[in-house]
Amino acid sequence: MPMKLSHAALLLIVCVLCAGFSMSIFQGLDAMMGNDYWVVDTTQGDHGWYAMGLLPYVKKLPKDVVTAANNDPDKSKHYLIYAQSGDFAGNAVYGITFGIPLIMFLIWFAFILGFPDRIDPYLLPRRIFTLAVIIACSVVVNLFLMRIAADFTRDPMSRIANVAGNHASLLFHNAGIWFAILFSALGTHNHSYSETPAPDSRNWQTQASEKFNWMFTLLGAVTVLEVALVKNKLALPDAAVDYSVWIIWVVIFMRMYGFSPKYWMKRLPGIAIMVVGTLLTLPVFYLLERMTGTLGAGFASPILAKALGPDNQNIGLSLMISIYLVFWMEFSAAIRRNGPVKAALPEKA
Repeated sequence: MPMKLSHAALLLIVCVLCAGFSMSIFQGLDAMMGNDYWVVDTTQGDHGWYAMGLLPYVKKLPKDVVTAANNDPDKSKHYLIYAQSGDFAGNAVYGITFGIPLIMFLIWFAFILGFPDRIDPYLLPRRIFTLAVIIACSVVVNLFLMRIAADFTRDPMSRIANVAGNHASLLFHNAGIWFAILFSALGTHNHSYSETPAPDSRNWQTQASEKFNWMFTLLGAVTVLEVALVKNKLALPDAAVDYSVWIIWVVIFMRMYGFSPKYWMKRLPGIAIMVVGTLLTLPVFYLLERMTGTLGAGFASPILAKALGPDNQNIGLSLMISIYLVFWMEFSAAIRRNGPVKAALPEKA
C-alpha cells in the first residue's frame, strides 16, 4: 500500500536535514583550515600517526611557507600535506556531494529502520544496532583507505584526502551506502523465529535472454548519452565516474521497474516521480548557488567557470542528473509508489 503523502513528505524532510547536517560537518573541517594547509606533524608519536596508524597528527601552516619548504632541494624539510580547504566537503560541486548522503540517509531510514510508518518496536533495537555497525564500518574503512593512499603517496604536494577520493564527504557517504546495501541484503536488520524452506528452483523458467537484451540496450543508450555529454562538456572529461553512476542507475532501474517496456508501462507513477523529482531538483541547486555564492550547483556554475574556465561550467550536469535519478527512484520505492498500476475492478451487479 502506498505511503501517505504526509509520511512521504516527512521522510523527505528528515533525509534532507540529515544530509545537510552531515555535509555541515565536512564543511566545518574545511572552514577550520581556512586558507592554510593541514600538514602531517611528524614530531608527535610514532611517525606522527595514532589510532592504529589511521589518523595523523596535523597542524596548520600557511600555504606559502609549505610551498617554499617543499621546493627546497633538501627533502628532509618537505611537508606532507594532509588537506586544504575543499578536500572534505566539495562545496564547489555541492549539488553532487549533497546527493550521495541524501541517498545514504534514505536507505538508512526507509529501508533499514522502516521510517516513518513501518517501524517495528520489536525489530527496532536490531535495526539500530545494524545502523551502528554500518556507521562504524564506514568510518574504519574510510580511514584505512585514506591511510593506504598516504602510504602510496610519494609526492609531498599530494593531499591525502584528495588522493583518497576527491572529496572525503563523497568517500564516507558512498561507504555508508555500500554497507547499508550489504547488511540489508544479508537481512541482518530482520529476524524470524521460523525459517522457511528454500524454494525448489528445478522448474523455474528464466527470462535471461530478455533481461540481457534490455539491459544491454539501456547500457548502450546511457553510453551514447555519456559520450554526447562529454563531447559537449556537460560531464567530467575522464567520464569514468559519470559513467559508473549511469550504470548503477540502469541496474537499479531494472530492479525497480522491470526489465522490459511491458513492465515499465505499468509503473508510470514511479517513473514519473523519478523524472519530475530530478527536474525539480536541478533548479533548486541552481538557485542555491545564486543565493549563497559558495555552494556550487555543478552546472551553469560561476564557481566552476571561475576555477576551470567558462567552457567547464557545466561539467557536473551528468553526475547531477544520474545521482538524483537514483535518489528519486529509491524514494518512489521507499514510499511504495513504484509498483504496477492496478486496474479498477468492475463493480458486481
